[in-house]
Amino acid sequence: MKWVLPFLLLFLSVLTLRAAGQSNPPFTHADTLRGSNTPWRAWWNVKYYNLHVAVHPKDSTIVGRNAITYKVTNQARDMQIDLQKPLHVDSVNQDGQSLNYHRD
Repeated sequence: MKWVLPFLLLFLSVLTLRAAGQSNPPFTHADTLRGSNTPWRAWWNVKYYNLHVAVHPKDSTIVGRNAITYKVTNQARDMQIDLQKPLHVDSVNQDGQSLNYHRD
């Protein structure tokens, strides 16, 4: 039982030194897009996601579409939708019209 306290102190010292030696990676533009309420995300509120997905285990792919119902809270021209790689957008439509889009 005498060795428990010294061992615990040594363990905590090692953890403290290890944590002190770690540096935070720089904050990137991608971090801003993923974690901030940007102007392109702040003007609309999602009401409903209508997600349709087909999983193909033979070739390890997923194919699908998503219809988003949202409420407009302010005027804006661009909408930010987060989609992580390797997923990608092949088209964007609103009220039957094809819209231009880009990936940042």
